[in-house]
Amino acid sequence: MAHSVYYPWALLGLSASGTCAGNLLLKQANLALSNPSLIAIVISPWFIGAITCYILDLIFFTQALQQIPVSVAVPVVSGIRIATTAILAYGLFSERLTVNHLFASSLIFAGIVIMSRAS
Repeated sequence: MAHSVYYPWALLGLSASGTCAGNLLLKQANLALSNPSLIAIVISPWFIGAITCYILDLIFFTQALQQIPVSVAVPVVSGIRIATTAILAYGLFSERLTVNHLFASSLIFAGIVIMSRAS
């Protein structure tokens, strides 16, 4: 089956989304339980959702690596994960998002553009 040239990049985006969602679900797992024990967190639906997101992340990333060099894929997906998680944590959990965070995120996105053109 022939795929578009953008297909592996879409897989990278899905991979980054999986990790980002997993991180946010882990945060919610801790917030949803008062004085959570390790067992309570592990059996929490939020934690199980996070694990599911991480598994999907690995599947999408593995598929993307079939067409994108690992030296390009890792920095690109890592940058997307970092910047997106910071922005969504601000919106969902009212975590701090300063001008420095926004500036650093813009540098990360600029790096993503540069890395994606290198392949």
